[in-house]
Amino acid sequence: MERLALLEQQAENKQIDLFYADESGISQQGYSPYGWQFKDEQVSIPVGHGQQLNCFGLLSRDNKLHFKTTTDTINTVFLIVFFDEFVLKIQKPTVVVLDNAKIHQAKAFKIRCKYWQARGLFFVYLPPYSPHLNIIEKCWH
Repeated sequence: MERLALLEQQAENKQIDLFYADESGISQQGYSPYGWQFKDEQVSIPVGHGQQLNCFGLLSRDNKLHFKTTTDTINTVFLIVFFDEFVLKIQKPTVVVLDNAKIHQAKAFKIRCKYWQARGLFFVYLPPYSPHLNIIEKCWH
């Protein structure tokens, strides 16, 4: 993606700050999509019961991380509060790379973008099905 390469060059030249955004969650419930065992061996995964911890984060190529956690679902309202707080911390034009999740495309989020843009915060959306272009995806993986 040419636009992303240009933004990365601008960030490297310190003209802008560039962050990659994503959300993730962890749970105490065991999960094993596949595995193997010997014929005479029994394998089990102990399961804890508790709430899932969700995290929304912004990561730059120079490892600056901004994040917020919650035990609630990460939704558009959560993102609006997050970016309302984040925009107060930026010191130069800042670009956030987002995937095309519904919460990033919601009407309330798009309306709020005008407020953030006036303060120097901009958003770029990745092409569909391109998590390999989002560096924070590798951290969550």
